[in-house]
Amino acid sequence: MNERSNIEDTIPPSDGAGNPPAGYAGRPRDAQLEYKAILANASIGIAFTRDRRFTLCNPKFADMLGWQAEELIGKPGEAVYPSRESYEAMGAIAMPVLSAGRQLDLEWELRRKDGSTFPARMIAKSVSPTDNQKGTVWIVEDITVRKRAEAEMQRLLAEQQAITNNVMIGIVFLRDRKIVRCNPRFEQMFGYETAELIGKDTRMLFPSVDEYESAGARMYARLSTGEAYINERQLLRKDGSLFWCKLVAKAIDPMQPEEGTIGIYEDITAARESLEASRAELKRAVAERTLELQVANERLQAEIGDRWLAETRVQHLADHDPLTGLPNRRLLEDRLTQALAASQRNRKQTAVVFVDLDRFKSINDTLGHAAGDVVLKEVAERLMKQLRVVDTVCRMGGDEFVVILPEIKRASDAANVAAKILETMAQPFVAEGRELHITTSIGISVFPDDGRDAESLIRNADAAMYHAKGTGRANYQFFTEQMNLAASRRLVIESDLRRAVQENELRMYYQPVVEAASGRATSWEALLRWQHPARGRVAPGEFIQVAEDTGLILPLGEWTLEEACRWACSADALPVSVNLSARQFSDPKLFELVARVLKSTGLTPQRLELEIAETVAMQQPDIVLAALTKLKGLGVRLALDDFGIGLSGVAYLSRVPVDLIKIDRSLISGASAEADRHPVVPAIVGLGHALGLKVVAKGVETEAQKAMLLACGCDYLQGYLTGKPVDGETASRDFV
Repeated sequence: MNERSNIEDTIPPSDGAGNPPAGYAGRPRDAQLEYKAILANASIGIAFTRDRRFTLCNPKFADMLGWQAEELIGKPGEAVYPSRESYEAMGAIAMPVLSAGRQLDLEWELRRKDGSTFPARMIAKSVSPTDNQKGTVWIVEDITVRKRAEAEMQRLLAEQQAITNNVMIGIVFLRDRKIVRCNPRFEQMFGYETAELIGKDTRMLFPSVDEYESAGARMYARLSTGEAYINERQLLRKDGSLFWCKLVAKAIDPMQPEEGTIGIYEDITAARESLEASRAELKRAVAERTLELQVANERLQAEIGDRWLAETRVQHLADHDPLTGLPNRRLLEDRLTQALAASQRNRKQTAVVFVDLDRFKSINDTLGHAAGDVVLKEVAERLMKQLRVVDTVCRMGGDEFVVILPEIKRASDAANVAAKILETMAQPFVAEGRELHITTSIGISVFPDDGRDAESLIRNADAAMYHAKGTGRANYQFFTEQMNLAASRRLVIESDLRRAVQENELRMYYQPVVEAASGRATSWEALLRWQHPARGRVAPGEFIQVAEDTGLILPLGEWTLEEACRWACSADALPVSVNLSARQFSDPKLFELVARVLKSTGLTPQRLELEIAETVAMQQPDIVLAALTKLKGLGVRLALDDFGIGLSGVAYLSRVPVDLIKIDRSLISGASAEADRHPVVPAIVGLGHALGLKVVAKGVETEAQKAMLLACGCDYLQGYLTGKPVDGETASRDFV
């Protein structure tokens, strides 16, 4: 049925004479049509009841309740209520109001045809105030959306109230500078009880009337522009005490800021006190530093202010090494660039001197970083004493230092400085109560021959320094183009060497040590070799020093020790000797490593001989003595290698728990058959025997050398004359 018929069907019919139905009497036909149109198009539900039954309703009312309009006509009102109790309760409320001719206006829960319920606003009034029997008109509105919005608003208000009540800042709403509302924190901040401040003037929060009035004038002037007013000031608590408070205020309407202002108050007393303490500390530090500068340089006293001093201090930390106080790499590049520009203008030379401490890592590893720091600071002081005022010494990091020598006349001037540095560094250092001997390797590059920019000169001086290390350390070298090639090759070797162990490129060779008189092999020395897949066999001199400098010597040394012990055990061979590098010997885990390898391979300690170079032993004699004593406790044999060039004294040699000494090959190579013409070797043999030690001569290559060694009573020989190094399989087959 269409909407028109629905409405017409719900209107009582006229009588037989064509008169309008009750309720329409006296109305013109046009008025009735208007009445129908209003009902059909109204956006709210409208219904008529008589004797609590529906007599008429519009489509909106029926649709709201899920009925067809014609279905509701004649039904009791109870059909749209959730229960009989709800229906009766509504009647109890409505009847007295409607009977008195008043309008009923309330919210009630109604039920749809499908049983679901919804909240509704209901307005009702009797058609005739004097006769309730003529019926009642009902206007009904579904307020589900409004109720949800109200519930959401209540939830948001509750959340806002919870936040306001629990934040650690005070929040207040002011009107005409009187407190309308505030949160608990605001009351606590000023020492008042709950609601005690409501309605009070904020004058009571200020120390004086003048402050109250001036603060108000500034605040409202700011708020009227639409901006927030922010201020820090002292305010007054209820007990009369003052505290520092930060205020942030915002007007609700900038056109009328007095009508409503939100204020946020934060107690910043602790922060202010901390700030004042920090300022006091900063002032104290600045004052102390100013005093130091006054003593050091009277001329700067008048020029340096507190603010400049603070800025300079920050800049100094950015440009200087914190340990030594020397300029760092950043400042080095800046000063070197300036020096090069001056040299360019004045047509003079500038030298870059790269200084590196030899084997410095062993100091950190054995004595600790604190001792290493003491040495580094002493190095910095010694370098500073060797330089001119115009020169610059910088710490690059670790144990590397760079000296800039601007506007020198000739390259030999840089050589003189390098010689002085070598001399001053040769003096003993004292750290942790120990006397240390340290050497330095120095590289020199000169502008403009070796580079025209700071980066190139530093890089080339670094290459020259590595060349100095490669030529025996404790010397200086000028840069040459060949060093660039050597540096590049060094990088390649380092990269390839890291891969060599995993790729099984390392090989172990063994050289016999024979009895001088009989020529019988008595032991083996294990020698590490590298079989490179592209370059073939790489000489030990090319990669051992690289491994030492980069730390790769530790894993290489461990692999060498394990392989040598495994071979000696499996071949049931003679005792085998293994060289220990300086880095290995300074490793605190060396003792545990040797013990673990002996246990894992099953080799008896008496068949393992560990060698340490005399030069390494003399660098840190006390530490070496302790380490050798500990290793001796395992039962292994110990040898002092390359003896004769380390300048060890008889007293020290008598304390070292070694079993034999090996004479350095450089002393053997110049010997002849006549021992009296070369007295050093016989003297070493005699010294060894006097101390109860066996003596091995290394590098024996001629019969004349052998004859001389036999004549002076040397115990064992080692060299190409008595046996070349061979692989493990050959050694096991031919000698064991």
